[in-house]
Order: sequence, then C-alpha cells, then structure tokens
Amino acid sequence: MSRPQPDQALEQYLEELKRRGIANKQMTLSRHFLRHLLSTLRDLPQDGAGYRKAAELTLRNFPEDGQFVELIREFFPHWNGEAVAAPPPGRPAAPPAATPMPGASSLGGDNTALQDALSRMHADPWSQATLIQLERQAHQIKSMNKYVEELRKAGMEESNINARLRLIKLLLFTIRDVAQNTDSYRTGVDQVLTLFPHQERWHVFVSLAREFFYFLANDPEAASKLQKQIGTADLLNLVAN
Repeated sequence: MSRPQPDQALEQYLEELKRRGIANKQMTLSRHFLRHLLSTLRDLPQDGAGYRKAAELTLRNFPEDGQFVELIREFFPHWNGEAVAAPPPGRPAAPPAATPMPGASSLGGDNTALQDALSRMHADPWSQATLIQLERQAHQIKSMNKYVEELRKAGMEESNINARLRLIKLLLFTIRDVAQNTDSYRTGVDQVLTLFPHQERWHVFVSLAREFFYFLANDPEAASKLQKQIGTADLLNLVAN
C-alpha cells in the first residue's frame, strides 16, 4: 500500500479516534502532538529510522506521559500506509492487526507482546540516551539536591522551595541537549524569560537563575549566594497571567 500524504494520514487517524468516542480535549491534544511529530519528520529520512528519531525528538518537548508514546505507536501504521481503511457505514470494522514499530527484532516472530515491548522501547527516550546525557543529568540532579538542602538550612518554606525548583527544572530542561557552560546557561535563561508574560517581573527569574548557577558550577560558596528575599508570591506572580 502506498504511503499517504502526512496530513491525510493525520486526518485518517483522527477519524479513527473520533469513531472510538475520544473526548474533544484529548483529540485536540493528539492533533497538537502529532503535528509536532510530522513537522519534525520533514527533515528526516522517510522510513522507520526517521520515524523513531522524530519520535525521540518530539517527546523531548512534551511532558513524560505514556499517552504520547501510545500515540506514536498507533499513528505509525497510518503514516506508513499500513492502516486498514474505515469500513462503509453500518459495517463493523475488523479488529486491527498489531503493527510492530520499525526496528522491532525479527526474533519476536508473531509474539505481539514482545513486539509491543520492543516498539515502546525504541520510541522511549531512555533507549536513545547517551553516556554524556546521563552524566549531565546526574550532575544537574545532584546540584538541585544540594540547592534544596541549602534552602532548607536557610529556613525557606517548602512552598517557596518547590516553586524555585520548578522554575530551575524548566531552565535545565531548556538546556538539556547542550554543553553545560556559562554561555549555554545564559542562553537558556534568555529563552525561559520569553515564556513569562510580564517583563517587569523577569528580574525575579534572573535572580533565581543566578543563585542556582553557583550550585551547578560546584562553587564552594554557593550557599552564601542564596537570594532569600525572593518570596513565594514573587515566584508565583512570575508565571501568572
């Protein structure tokens, strides 16, 4: 079967979701995610390997949620032209055959459970992580743990600590794929600032990012750089509409 145009494949899959009775909110989220996936696919090989790579890159921009991995798995046969066309009105649809994702091992044969496990593994960012990425993330987590420890020693409330940590995690997520240095950190701060609606409050995040940088850099004097004057209300107002 020939492969349909990407937009045609998307609409075909969304029609299938509609027939299942999927809620409108979920339909909108599915459309949004899959449009990102198709946009990423434009610059990659139009084969199984390209689909896996696009899936990996797209998942990085969305929260960790099994529903997105499921969307990737279900959409593949539609994108690849292997999905069964919808039956005429009034005729029940035949149950769809399980379609293994590209890269699934032939050792699985017709073992659907194994093929499904391999498909989910290939689509999950875990299987694509490099040693450098893991070491970078481990360093970031250690830095955040030390940061939280010092905030608690300074007597900060848990609500304040949680608000700070949430924003710092957003910053680290923004620079997750680049070398950790002063320039990339500054660039990440600038990128996050554009997400906040009120420029007059940007100084709050700048102060927050400045204090955490000393922890990320393993500065022995990091604890003395804490900006204790940043209140919980300041942090919450930063992201308020």
